Amino acid sequence: MPTIAHISDLHLQSGVPERQSQVEPIFNKVNELDPYLIVVSGDVTDDGWDSIDELRWAKKWIEQRLGKKVLFQPGNHDVGNFANLLEGPINDQRVRQWRSVFNPLPVNFGVQDPWAIIGINSMLLGAELVSEETHMDRLERELKVIEKGLPHIAAFMHSPMFVSQPGESTDPETDYWLGPYEPRLRLYERLKQAGVKLIGSGHVHQTRLTEVDGVKIVWAPPASGTWVHAPGLPNPPMPEQTGFFLHTLHDDGRVDSELIACAPMLKLYEHNP
Repeated sequence: MPTIAHISDLHLQSGVPERQSQVEPIFNKVNELDPYLIVVSGDVTDDGWDSIDELRWAKKWIEQRLGKKVLFQPGNHDVGNFANLLEGPINDQRVRQWRSVFNPLPVNFGVQDPWAIIGINSMLLGAELVSEETHMDRLERELKVIEKGLPHIAAFMHSPMFVSQPGESTDPETDYWLGPYEPRLRLYERLKQAGVKLIGSGHVHQTRLTEVDGVKIVWAPPASGTWVHAPGLPNPPMPEQTGFFLHTLHDDGRVDSELIACAPMLKLYEHNP
């Protein structure tokens, strides 16, 4: 049974060694557990959206420490915010910059029969960019291949599909966290149709482990150690520790997800996007 270490929101900065020292105990624990695959679901960097040098540095720094197969997906700090937000929106140049360092293809996926493991750039949803069209076309081709031979999918992306339920009413307060409603709902329905059993994300700097429509929904904790409270989110109390999720994928489609707490939670941030 393959296991996946699911890390999110590292917010690494080359000139801020405290960011690296915060993440290192998490990496040490991941190496100790020796998973089949490591997934980083976005915000690898704090300002890589504006600096290809930061992206290059972060990738090298991570690979030197993990030395394993890592599936990276971009977050808003890596490629820009959702296109429906005014500040620092995603664009084709930022996506090309990310791909030149991390992803040579719009969709990376791994296979551990009977599972397919896919990564999705959720920041592109509703962007109306060439990059979005290319990414979604590639995703659709991959899903059609998967549907012919692999019954179960584990999907990873930066932003959650919803707060509580896929059909919940849209709320301007959650636009920063979820992105445009209609393309997000279409993606969720397509993933369900294809056999998704696990959707792992980050972005919100809160932790969640629940099941909706028979799909395990997981928000990974912030590896950076910054817990967030914000309008429209559940806002549970800040825990003492952060870390990552370890997902165990069973042949029958079940997913066991364990929160591995192994680093300090540093601070609570009240966010009003």
